[in-house]
Amino acid sequence: MSYTFAGTSVLNGVLKVRFANSEARAKQLAKLGDTDVNIVPLPSTMDKADAVAYLLSRPDFAGNAAVREALQAEVAVKTRSVKAAKSVKQKVSKTVTVKARPTMDSIRAKAARARAAAAEVTVTEAEVDSLMMAVYGNK
Repeated sequence: MSYTFAGTSVLNGVLKVRFANSEARAKQLAKLGDTDVNIVPLPSTMDKADAVAYLLSRPDFAGNAAVREALQAEVAVKTRSVKAAKSVKQKVSKTVTVKARPTMDSIRAKAARARAAAAEVTVTEAEVDSLMMAVYGNK
């Protein structure tokens, strides 16, 4: 995929490399809680690796050690994932567990259990007396 904007932001204390196709992405990141949002337009449409190389060539990104490290890590992750994707030839299927929707019978049974549990509550006369004393001060 190709991008026209790239940069970095900090989310929950973690520096992240960001890619976008619109300036509005920077505003959206800030709205979602990102701080130190620094997204710049790319000179041309670029893929992630080219965009990271461009950002590393800019002094405002390369001058910060933490940003430089995050950008280099992004390139390393991209390189590893491309090599891994080329070496894997099997399709991997995912198993998704879907929770069954409740039926009316199960809802009625749950309500009946709740009513039965509420009916089992017993209060002794001493407990009633102590509550009355606490609330009204006398019996």
